[in-house]
Amino acid sequence: MNQKKPNFRRIAIYTHNKPDKEKVETEFLEKLLVFFKKHGVKEVYGDVRTVSMLKNKIPLIDDDKKHDLKIGIGGDGTLLKMMRTLQKKDKEGLLLGLNFGTLGFLSELVPKTALENMEKIFQGEFQIDTRMLLKAFVWRKNARGEKEKVFRGYALNEVVFGHGGLARLTNFHVKVNRRVLSTYRSDGLIFSTPTGSTAYSLSVGGPIISPNIHSILVNPVAPHTLSHRPIILSPKRVIHLSFDGRVDFISMTIDGQIHFSVKPTDEVSIQAATRRARFIRLKESHYFKTLRNKMAWGEKK
Repeated sequence: MNQKKPNFRRIAIYTHNKPDKEKVETEFLEKLLVFFKKHGVKEVYGDVRTVSMLKNKIPLIDDDKKHDLKIGIGGDGTLLKMMRTLQKKDKEGLLLGLNFGTLGFLSELVPKTALENMEKIFQGEFQIDTRMLLKAFVWRKNARGEKEKVFRGYALNEVVFGHGGLARLTNFHVKVNRRVLSTYRSDGLIFSTPTGSTAYSLSVGGPIISPNIHSILVNPVAPHTLSHRPIILSPKRVIHLSFDGRVDFISMTIDGQIHFSVKPTDEVSIQAATRRARFIRLKESHYFKTLRNKMAWGEKK
């Protein structure tokens, strides 16, 4: 089902930092600006990289303002970075990925046919692919012994706990809605969305979860106990995580980009976020085609 013809008045562009592709990307950005002008877009903004490549032809993005469309030019890392700029006021805003990177699993467009397909998008010939996010809080006792929030982060793929580059066993105590799930003795622990099930979690033996099945995947990294396998939880549950007091710190990483050092006395809560990431897709129900094309999933050699 197509959307009604959209009115994209305010657009933001994010570009990855790859000097070897700067020339071809700059040429594409110039064509994109011409396209936007032709279609009556009133305001176009860019991140620092985009503004630099276009020699200040457009102003810098103010991520506190609402945008109708955010475009990520690069790979999946660019889209993950762009996703973290979402605000509550962006709940109706759309995200579009253009793959100038390597895998581009989340991207919808490729440079060769991008402008042709942009015409379709501006005519409303697209679907909206809504992806759930995870929200993680870190709670720490202050000098008065009261718990206070010291960190909040949102993940499209996963929240990972471990020791950075060190392989070291840790006891991860997990509760779901304050009821004990298990204590994972492992090198790390992954809390993944369905989108993230094809990322880090997949590389440590986790299942692939279709993105329309909203859920939270818990997957240990190199568990000491063979019976500790991945488990899929309801997104309506709140997960509470505490740690073995013998360690000095635990590294928390969100989507491979945001890092926070958690103290062993801290507590972490993880749950499905109320906000969503809304990606533009040209065709409906093509997730399995993407798996086959970009990951050679189930393909015969």
